[in-house]
Amino acid sequence: MEDLICIKCNEKFPFYQNKGRPVPRFCSHKCRLESGGSGAVCLPRHKISDMSEEEKLQRLKKSFEKHVIRQEGCWGWKGPIAKGGYPVMSCRRAIGSDRGHKASWIIHRGQIPKYMHVCHACDNPICTNPDHLWVGTHQQNNDDKMEKGRHKFHLPPHKPGSSNGASKLTEDQVREIKILIRSGRSCYGISKDFNVSKQTILRIKNGVNWSHVE
Repeated sequence: MEDLICIKCNEKFPFYQNKGRPVPRFCSHKCRLESGGSGAVCLPRHKISDMSEEEKLQRLKKSFEKHVIRQEGCWGWKGPIAKGGYPVMSCRRAIGSDRGHKASWIIHRGQIPKYMHVCHACDNPICTNPDHLWVGTHQQNNDDKMEKGRHKFHLPPHKPGSSNGASKLTEDQVREIKILIRSGRSCYGISKDFNVSKQTILRIKNGVNWSHVE
């Protein structure tokens, strides 16, 4: 992409170079008409297939900035909202992600690894604040939903511990986990021993889940 100068109004306007593409002399149809149309060249549409990765990223940023509402805590969204409350981008999927929270991760953190999901630590699907997002597998995302009571198969919150059908652990296992945590074992190692996610062990360690088990 390069900036050209309109011969009518002397304003800069972007031009995406393409093989065999004529170079425009005017920034708009209005300037072309006011100049009598003599020798004017219309600005042809830039094909997405001809865009570089950097140009796609810039287009993605432009679409994101058009809708995002930066504020303290969760960021808002003034664009369209998909079913489930997720923000929808106005650019085409060939440019980048069609979801605002995924686009935010790409813009602020880089590309999303293959087969990974962009998840919300704040449990607010409309939020696009990169500090509120994390990347995990499909299983980790489902485990997070279960642990926070957001999964559609999760039982009511008045059934804590092993009485909750969504629980993978028993009270005795949690007691053993707490002993291992106090002994200095890593959360990752404990999660492997009990076949649960590292986030599950961290929430037990921080007293978020299973706080009723001494």
